Amino acid sequence: MAIALLLRQLFLCVSVGLWAGLIIGFVTEYYTSNAFSPVQDVADSCRTGAATNVIFGLALGYKSVIIPIFAIAISIFVSFSFAAMYGVAMAALGMLSTIATGLAIDAYGPGFAIGSAALVSLALFGAFVSRAGISVVNVLSPKVFIGLIVGAMLPYWFSAMTMKSVGSAALKMVEEVRRQFNTIPGLMEGTAKPDYATCVKISTDASIKEMIPPGALVMLTPLIVGTLFGVETLSGVLAGSLVSGVQIAISASNTGGAWDNAKKYIEAGASEHARTLGPKGSDPHKAAVIGDTIGDPLKDTSGPSLNILIKPMAVESLVFAPFFATHGGLLFKIF
Repeated sequence: MAIALLLRQLFLCVSVGLWAGLIIGFVTEYYTSNAFSPVQDVADSCRTGAATNVIFGLALGYKSVIIPIFAIAISIFVSFSFAAMYGVAMAALGMLSTIATGLAIDAYGPGFAIGSAALVSLALFGAFVSRAGISVVNVLSPKVFIGLIVGAMLPYWFSAMTMKSVGSAALKMVEEVRRQFNTIPGLMEGTAKPDYATCVKISTDASIKEMIPPGALVMLTPLIVGTLFGVETLSGVLAGSLVSGVQIAISASNTGGAWDNAKKYIEAGASEHARTLGPKGSDPHKAAVIGDTIGDPLKDTSGPSLNILIKPMAVESLVFAPFFATHGGLLFKIF
């Protein structure tokens, strides 16, 4: 009887995670598809230039966070009520249960990914707290609170580094393309072939070298905080980065997706409203292209990459939890 009840509770946890994932998917579709009014409003804002396009896109991204966060919060509350942190882990499993179908139809989006990352990271956080021997995470404790503040800052720092990396790579690429047009005879007329290898080398070098600082931030933060400040401060860092990172990731991904589809909406000209904004080369289209260019690093780099910040930090903290509990907090021991 007890086993049947437990299995029923775990099934409900999985179901809650599944429904939360579906809600996040539908909300992402609503805010990023040009078939719905939010993206159409962003496209319409291009009438008055790129500035209003950027403003409307940012507002859309911020607003798109509301429903997914409520879905994640409700799934956490319900699953925790049934089976504590194990229930949260099962909810994450439920959210990921449709991943095979999603990948097969190329519908696996960053919003869905960050939702599952939030649940997985929370389960890992619970495991870390248990393994580190922390009975209560007291937010009013200065050790925990400074960890929360620092942890909430980390996604911004990480996003800044990834955004700048994209900008630096794009700058080098543009300079190389201009150099080739100026130095290779017949390239402008189409009678000569460009130097593809150099452009590919710029992209590959940037993709590897530019990720060293963000990777170091992810790997060194738990080690430094846990060793110098102890497990309580590290628990605050993990919680702060989780809460802040989820919101930024959803906002950035949906903002970039909305700008991208607003441009496609104008280019397609499938509706009467879209035809009033086009054709290609019109002022509204130029404004939409600017928004799309800004949004690409948001939806393709900064937003999805925040998973790399949230989950590996929790995993690394869990692995080193016994060491931090025994030997951590050196600064507090000295002073």
